[in-house]
Order: sequence, then structure tokens, then C-alpha cells
Amino acid sequence: MKKTIILAVSILMACLCHAQDELPTVVPDRPGNTWGTEVTPLHKLIWDNGIGFESTPEGTHTMTLNTTILRYGIFENMELRVGTDFEMSKDGEALKSTFGIKPLCVGTKLKVYEGTRILPSIGLLAELTSPHIGSKELLPSHLAPSMYLLFEHTVTNWFGICYNVGEKWDGESATPTTYLALSFNFSFNDNLGAFVETYNYLHPENENQYMTEIGFTWLVSRRVQLDIEGDFDLQNLGKYYSIGCGVSWLIN
Repeated sequence: MKKTIILAVSILMACLCHAQDELPTVVPDRPGNTWGTEVTPLHKLIWDNGIGFESTPEGTHTMTLNTTILRYGIFENMELRVGTDFEMSKDGEALKSTFGIKPLCVGTKLKVYEGTRILPSIGLLAELTSPHIGSKELLPSHLAPSMYLLFEHTVTNWFGICYNVGEKWDGESATPTTYLALSFNFSFNDNLGAFVETYNYLHPENENQYMTEIGFTWLVSRRVQLDIEGDFDLQNLGKYYSIGCGVSWLIN
């Protein structure tokens, strides 16, 4: 009888360990402005959420209290995305404050190619920003689409590269803004990581923006990652900065 009980307990423990190994790990889409190609696991939900503060050379200070993106895996290589932000901003020159919810953004990310040791994995991200859902003073005049090609290459077990190229419309002008981003990602161990990236907005009608960001990540568990980040503008050193932190949570 004792041998039967010991055998049953051993089998149960082995099954539990095997099930634990098969649990998916959270695939964050934050921090940073360079998107990777990985998507949310099938039939799982990931909540990317954070807070941030931004100061511009024009004297505008913006506090983002809730940068929310909900991502659901509908296929093995495809996710649906819904996101919005709650924002408070103050224009230092006009002494004008704005409080509200930014326009609702709906989209999808598709992993097109898995990649090899030589070739990068490839993804596609497409989003639409609504001119109807959100605070009136923050809404665009028209539907604002955006589309990006995503590339990700694991160079070693501790170093990887991501790069994006895309077009983004603001809902006001018919001419899109070109988006270019490049990120160098480092893994100190299985839980701690860091990145350095540059992301650039090339405006055909306005001044271009060349931004740089650094950040750190901590994978607390398979389901939770914490992060912290900071940005600065190469054209306005000392005049522009932003800081933020957040959490990515895999909800089974």
C-alpha cells in the first residue's frame, strides 16, 4: 500500500512539473517604442500597463496615468489589440490644462516568419485610431491608421536586435509620418534585461524627431514583468525628457 501511495505521489509531482514547464511566459510589448515579433499565446490575454511623465521644450508637461494595451491571442501567430491612455497635460505658456482619455486604438499583430539563426523573424503590426471614442479635445478629425513591419534577430543568448519601419497617419493630414526604430536588447540572466533604442519620426511637413530611450526589465515570474524607462531628444538635450514604469501581466 505504501509503495502504491509513493508511486501515485511521484506520478502526480512529475505531471505537475511537466505542466509547469508547458505554461506560457508573458510576452510584453513594453517598455520601449520598438516592437518585437512575438505575439500573445493562443487564447491568453496580456495586459500591458504603465504610467509616465513627459516634459517638452515648449513647456508642456504631460502625465499619463494609465497606458493600457489589452492583447488577446486568437491564433498561434496572431493577436488582437485594444489600447488607450488616460492623460493629464499642462501647457506652461498658455497655463491651460487638459484631462481626458486618448482615442481608442484597435489593431492586430501577426508573426509572419519564425526566422533562423541567420535571418530575422518578421512580423506585421496594423492599428486604427478612432476619431469617435475618447475625450473630445484629444480626438483626431479622421480615422488614423498605422502599419509597421517588425524584425527581430537573436544574435546570442544574451543579445538581440529589433528594428521597425512603418507609416503613421495622425488623422489630420493626408500625408503619413515615416517611423523608423532600432533597439539593442541585453539579457543579464533569465530574469533581468536592458535595452537601448532609437526611434525616429520623419515628418514630411514638420520638423523630424530623433528620440533615444534606455530601459530595464525584470521578469518577476512567468506571468509578470516589471519595467522602467527614460527618453531624451537628441535635438533638444536638456529640454525634453520622459520617464515611465509599468507592468506586463499574462492572464490565463
